Amino acid sequence: MFNLEEFYKKCKSGEKVDCSGIFEYIKGFKNIILRGAAGQGKAVGKRLLEEGINVTLYWDQRYEELQSVNGIVVEKPFEKKFDSEDTIVIYCIPNHVIMPELMEELKKENYNNIIRGDILYSGSVCELSNDTKLSAQKCWASGECRSVICEKAQNIIKNQTSYDKSGDRIDLTYCCFIINSICNLTCKHCVQFINNYPLHARGNVPVETICRDIDIFLDMIDSVGTISVMGGETFMHPDIAKIAKKFSEKKNFGFVSFPTNGLYPIKPEQLEGITDPRIVIAFGYYLHVATEEQKEIYRKNVELVKSYGITYTESLHLPSWVAPTGMYKRNVDEQYMTNLKTGCTMPPRNLQVKNGKVHTCDKGVAVYNIGVADYPSDYVDLTKGVSLDEMRTEFRKFVDRPFYYTCGHCSVGLEKVESATQGKIDMINKI
Repeated sequence: MFNLEEFYKKCKSGEKVDCSGIFEYIKGFKNIILRGAAGQGKAVGKRLLEEGINVTLYWDQRYEELQSVNGIVVEKPFEKKFDSEDTIVIYCIPNHVIMPELMEELKKENYNNIIRGDILYSGSVCELSNDTKLSAQKCWASGECRSVICEKAQNIIKNQTSYDKSGDRIDLTYCCFIINSICNLTCKHCVQFINNYPLHARGNVPVETICRDIDIFLDMIDSVGTISVMGGETFMHPDIAKIAKKFSEKKNFGFVSFPTNGLYPIKPEQLEGITDPRIVIAFGYYLHVATEEQKEIYRKNVELVKSYGITYTESLHLPSWVAPTGMYKRNVDEQYMTNLKTGCTMPPRNLQVKNGKVHTCDKGVAVYNIGVADYPSDYVDLTKGVSLDEMRTEFRKFVDRPFYYTCGHCSVGLEKVESATQGKIDMINKI
């Protein structure tokens, strides 16, 4: 039996990968289905065809629009039933937020032979390796791979970063810097819970504070694959250029992404001097809820970013989001919180830095900053004035905690909802 986990490990290592084994494994199935026919699915399908592998079909929600990709028919997901033993599904939707839910959907439909398309892509298509410099233009701009949660990128930058700090290395796949709590949209299922922020807690984090936190945090860790700079709406912060330049001073990260809904006007001064090839502006897809005026703003924003030569990406319409659970405290014990953290797909990959503190996740940021609860064990204070060695020790203990009290505000089970639905719901009080 082919060892898929061992193959995944090699793909993530940054080394060149011999893919002959995985291709032979795929050939052993009668039905080969690619779930997702956009950039990544197209690239993986093309690679399989080059190896003489006959792909049965694509599954994609945009089947009516696409009809065929690489000469392979695109059909509505699950419209046809295939024998589970004879079928392998290669999952090629590189959105890691909704991935657990969609992977579970495959299993509910009795498809248990599943390959992660993003990892297969990293081993069989991606040309980046430990011997190359990471470049957002080479990696992100193709539209084939969204490297936000790319363990290969993490290992490449890890292998290229010298070990000169005390104790065990601190190497992260991903972290996030939250620079504001304001937005031009009112997404009902916002993972940052922006609609629930009281007026006094809304606004931009001062740029001086952000730059201080960048210095302390990136000096504390050894490396990080990808950093997201988020809000709220990122470009409602006037000092994006200053923040980008501060990140450019650091050598121990792979990429910095500035996500935006694209519907708020970007000013030229927010882009001045952004030349680092590791920086990318990531336009999300909110056009299905946008007014005609906002659609025009989006178009102008893309053209402006393009004119500055900054790497950018444009997302496709994702019909569903995963709805975050409420922030209210649940009546649970420590074992429940321990189990939840153990099975969580977030920490330590979704650590979030805001206003001098490193929080567990997006819910941790909201619980603290909205004022729902204050759990000192659930964040690291970057402003304590301790030595670098002491800060690294405290951070390791923080990441390795058996549970966070924030977990007591979370629950098992995720609900799929229509993406970007506008409106407000109370996420603080139990209904």
